[in-house]
Amino acid sequence: MTTYSHHDRSPPRHRPTHKDVRSRHVEVDLEELAAIIELLDKTEFTQFRFEKGELRIAVSRGEPLATSPADGAAPASTAYPVTGPATPSARAHSEEAPVASGSAENLAADEFIVRSPMLGTFYRAPKPGDGAFVQEGQLVGADAVLCIIEVMKLMNSVPAGEAGVIQRVLVRDGALVEYDQPLFVLRRAS
Repeated sequence: MTTYSHHDRSPPRHRPTHKDVRSRHVEVDLEELAAIIELLDKTEFTQFRFEKGELRIAVSRGEPLATSPADGAAPASTAYPVTGPATPSARAHSEEAPVASGSAENLAADEFIVRSPMLGTFYRAPKPGDGAFVQEGQLVGADAVLCIIEVMKLMNSVPAGEAGVIQRVLVRDGALVEYDQPLFVLRRAS
């Protein structure tokens, strides 16, 4: 048994063990984990982080992920509990600057890019056999749904963000997309 002096208010921090992770009782069902693994296997990612409750999984291909002091020195592919809530970003954003990918280069001054808010599967239609949400040349409002990104069987709508005319669709239907990947080029509405 470890004892602490009256000056110590908490036990010293230690690197979590497998037993520590199990004792926290974090719920991740096998279907959800299998979907994550399948998605990671199909895409060319360099870094991936998954947070649910107190569970955090970080995976990296190539160079190791940078770790902060709060993360400790755990290997990049280890699951471990953390303190504090997860803060996932799940909203699409637009950008005016040109991007490095081939089909989104050379934007006109009045064009902007709608990017993927998450890693997942890109769908242009609400369900198979339905028409696409939008077509090239179509005028859309800021709240118009341009596509959906499926992540672990959850469908996430991606809005335009601002009114404009669809100039180019940069991703094929059913393709895996990465976080921040360009999806559409729009021209601002006059």
